[in-house]
Amino acid sequence: MARIRIPGGVPLLFCALFLFLSACTAEATPTPQAVASATPTWTASPTASPSMTPTATSTPEPTWYQPLDESYGIMAYRYGLVEDPDARRYATLEDALANNGNFDRLPILPAYVAIMGEETRDGHTFYQFNYGWMESSKVQLFEPSTFRGILLTREVAFRFGWVLEDTTSVNAEGTLIQNYRRYQVVHEVPAVTEKPGFIAVGADEWLPMDKVAVTDASLPEDAGAYTCHFIHVDLSTQVMRVYHDCRLVFATLVSSGREPAWTFPGRFSIQTWFPFMLLTAPSWSTSVYYQEAVPDFMTYYGDLGFHGAYWHDDFGTPVSHGCINLSPGDARWLYTWTEEWMGATVIISAGE
Repeated sequence: MARIRIPGGVPLLFCALFLFLSACTAEATPTPQAVASATPTWTASPTASPSMTPTATSTPEPTWYQPLDESYGIMAYRYGLVEDPDARRYATLEDALANNGNFDRLPILPAYVAIMGEETRDGHTFYQFNYGWMESSKVQLFEPSTFRGILLTREVAFRFGWVLEDTTSVNAEGTLIQNYRRYQVVHEVPAVTEKPGFIAVGADEWLPMDKVAVTDASLPEDAGAYTCHFIHVDLSTQVMRVYHDCRLVFATLVSSGREPAWTFPGRFSIQTWFPFMLLTAPSWSTSVYYQEAVPDFMTYYGDLGFHGAYWHDDFGTPVSHGCINLSPGDARWLYTWTEEWMGATVIISAGE
């Protein structure tokens, strides 16, 4: 059993984990307080480089979607990566300045930390965490992914999706036509011929199907009758769709569980909401991870849930420990939507 530890030291038995080798275990993190400090210059991400906001390909009028507003991706904290085994986390700023023995070390490395404050004294800069202070030289700052999903502005009959890696389109004879960027939004158009293994994005322009995550706006069969407000995740395509009044209103890429911590399919509902959580692996797990202030955590089964993932930019690929990872912007939007629709149905499908 995993435990959530709420600030103040009151333990709460949270859930039974479904995996034997890894799990998504969470501990509540206090809601951030505003800190008056200069905004630092961001350094390069230690993981994949952040992507640009999806750019539309040419589409028939009227416009069929709009990117999620960038304001959803504004983060309450700065984030950093700690990998140095000698990095000390001091109890107070005074202890850090004195470089005394009142310190501990992060329990797991690498560790992703949330930076809530910053102080410079005697030529040394220190970052404040939820628990303690650390010299800034021990922390690699990085920017979370800027990827965001799309809001559907009208009903569409065509298939659409996102390019999963930089690639080049071709015509039916295989001649190169133009370059497409990762996360670029594309949609299928009528073609003059057929090209197996490809999707037509022009009259005679094709992209490889294995380079595009494709979905559509139709109601999924596993939704069943009388289900019109729900979240649908297709594990085979790593695509999440949100339906309101039986109409698709939002779609995006996700990252579900990676072997051996596969996300399992089923029918659930959103149960609890946490603005920020500390995610750590249980003591018996072979997985190791430490992620502070994980934003917009929404559970749907035990301690499994949807949440923002600021530490990677691999959306469209399974990488998690069982939870469903969203970009920070997408998680903020979904958190707001599920608060309005309390107990929203969640359908996780294995897909084809």
